[in-house]
Amino acid sequence: MKIELLAPAGDLEAAYAAFHYGANAIYLGLKRFSARAEAANFTPDELSEITAFAHQSAPRRSVFVALNTLILDDEVNDAIDALATAEEAGVDAVIVQDLGVARLVRRHFPKLALHASTQMAIHDVAGAVAAAKLGFSRVTLARELTLKEVEAIVRDSGLEVETFIHGALCYSYSGLCLYSSMLRGRSGNRGRCTYPCRDSFGKEGNPDRYPFSMKDLAVASDVVKLRDAGVYSFKIEGRKKSALYVAAVTRYYRSLLDNRLSPDDRRDAEEDIKTIFSRPWTSLYLTSARNRQVTDAVVVGHRGAPIGTVQDLVKQGHADWIRFKTSRRIERHDGIQTDVPGQGRPFGFPVDSLRLAGARGKRPEDVFEADAHALVEVMLPAEHPKIEPGAPLYCSSSQEVKQHYKFPRPKPGVYRVRTPATVVVTVTAELISVEVAVPSTSLRARSSLAGAFEPGRDVARIEATARDAFLKLGDTRFDLAQFTLINRANLFIPVSLLNRVRREVMSKLAEAMTTARQERVRGVQEEEQPERPAHSAREPLWSIKVDRLEHLAAFQESDWKGVHEVVLDIRRDALPELQASLAVLSERVGPDRIRIGLPLLAREWEADEIRIKRNTLRDAGWKQWEAAALSDWPDGDLTTDWSVYITNRSAARQVLGMGVSRFTLSPEDGRDNMEALLAQFGDRATVIVFQDTPLFISETCALSAMAGQCPADPNCRDSDKEWVSGSGDTIRLVQQGCRTIALHRKPHSLARYLEELTEMGALHFRADFINHHYEAAEVRRLWRALRHGGTVPGHEGNYRQGMR
Repeated sequence: MKIELLAPAGDLEAAYAAFHYGANAIYLGLKRFSARAEAANFTPDELSEITAFAHQSAPRRSVFVALNTLILDDEVNDAIDALATAEEAGVDAVIVQDLGVARLVRRHFPKLALHASTQMAIHDVAGAVAAAKLGFSRVTLARELTLKEVEAIVRDSGLEVETFIHGALCYSYSGLCLYSSMLRGRSGNRGRCTYPCRDSFGKEGNPDRYPFSMKDLAVASDVVKLRDAGVYSFKIEGRKKSALYVAAVTRYYRSLLDNRLSPDDRRDAEEDIKTIFSRPWTSLYLTSARNRQVTDAVVVGHRGAPIGTVQDLVKQGHADWIRFKTSRRIERHDGIQTDVPGQGRPFGFPVDSLRLAGARGKRPEDVFEADAHALVEVMLPAEHPKIEPGAPLYCSSSQEVKQHYKFPRPKPGVYRVRTPATVVVTVTAELISVEVAVPSTSLRARSSLAGAFEPGRDVARIEATARDAFLKLGDTRFDLAQFTLINRANLFIPVSLLNRVRREVMSKLAEAMTTARQERVRGVQEEEQPERPAHSAREPLWSIKVDRLEHLAAFQESDWKGVHEVVLDIRRDALPELQASLAVLSERVGPDRIRIGLPLLAREWEADEIRIKRNTLRDAGWKQWEAAALSDWPDGDLTTDWSVYITNRSAARQVLGMGVSRFTLSPEDGRDNMEALLAQFGDRATVIVFQDTPLFISETCALSAMAGQCPADPNCRDSDKEWVSGSGDTIRLVQQGCRTIALHRKPHSLARYLEELTEMGALHFRADFINHHYEAAEVRRLWRALRHGGTVPGHEGNYRQGMR
């Protein structure tokens, strides 16, 4: 079976490194709409260069463009332009998170293949099949999946399956993390995450720990299992990493996939990678969903390759030296790190002075380098923490490794995506005229030059000279596809005139091509302009969403009169309790005012139970549903929750076209973008005005990471604890079994903006009482305050500043 090694390219140098060391494909970002906004990313010219290089390589390589962020409504035109750039470059696919971008590709840029980003959090067969129906040809799976889940998706989805095999890990499901956005105003869904998951958290009297700081993914030992499972593409993370890192990791996995690594070579290759950048490695949940050795809660950041342990500290004058037996070759200007108890990051220093430790009674010998197994001494910086004998040492930078990974890079201008052009040159005694055209299009250009042309002697040479003149297109965007010379009198044509008329006519064709591109893009933009329907003033319609009926136990008759709809999340309760709750709720409000909320996640161990609940309720006649994820949506009146992100008009049109009657705006969104959407879709959009918004959702148990072991507490379900980070952020951790949900210490509340939102066109409002246990009287108090425009304290998220 054909397989693909897919490497990251944050810039051109990393792209060439990836291809040189065996990548079949690379993925990269443009200057906008990249989930790695802080990577260098690619200009249109650089995209053209690397795509031409890839496609002209033997064997042919592939280039994928990651347009994998959410886009805002006023960015739709720019997204269209970015898609046009990708199509013109001839890239092999675009990697997409936003349903609106996927819709634009299908409608206007059908030459581009669609790959579903891991930001879509697709984690089961139903989600993959739904992506296939939307036109995706490949799905990049959530990193959290087990091998069994991967096998099922490969077998039953009909899609190419791509999995990550190496690189940094997010604590949360990708695409479902609002931690950086809601606490610090920089959204991971916009490529600007501040990585608050790498923060420390502490308990009084105990050292700080880093419970959310994940190890690096490395599935080298299981890569053959993934290949045997039918995985098509093996993806390396790292668009913010150096070309050196990309080279080393790509070479390592290429050799593994090709079965070209001996045990010794494999160990050496792994050590090379660790000197460049590496946290401790984990296979995450590939072989066990209950693997708890996935975080490095003690030390955060790059560690390096083990190189030895401190044997002794040697003091000489004002200098301190550490003595150790090095396990690898070392030289001056390498880097060394060591763990310091109580410090969350390793202490690192350069090897500025190196010497071989002398035998007893002999002076040490200053050297530039030392071989593996030598007893060496390295001088410490003047300002250094206390380092004890026995402290581990790591090589965090190796000059030898840097010299080992070299790769060629072509001269600028050699590679460029070019458009075939036909050329017809007609020569008469007084005129040379040229017509050029792009086959299968209406693009044409003409130029002519007057002159006095005399008969020539060598007819074959005249035609060859003319052809050669039009082969000189290296500084243009064109390739000569066909050349025709009409020269019935066999007239001689000076080369200088041929070059002049070539430059003129190709310049005109380039201008015509640019104009055609602009007109095409403008046409798409005009077709995708905002809708401006007329909205009539109406009384707001309120929904309440709960995951346990007891939250509504204190409601009185007057409270129910203001409720247009109750959404009951079916995840928490077992089927008998759920059916009993629905029966009670039906008596209070009637079945027509009840909507069944489907869970966001349905992993292997819970999918059957969720499926039974859904099917049982469907068979019992329930027809109103709310979907929280791309999945096998049931028939009936369907709405979508905020996690089916709608942040632009194209995404709204996509879900409405799929039969959704109403969608929910993201609590991460800001006022201006919400206003734009409400002006167009006010009667089909729901605004959440009160919610304990999940900052992240993770399958990694925070309690286990904090304690250093699984607490094995039967009360883990629904446990609720408040934690404070080293940066001063306070969050609440809710455990749902081994699944961790982080909440802001305050609920998200837009209650003070109800009047403003109504003026913007909002008709449907929702208050959520889920993910956190409330007393029934408190829910009643909050509901009454919301309904009557009272004060409901909380945080505003990005409402004023916008999602950035």
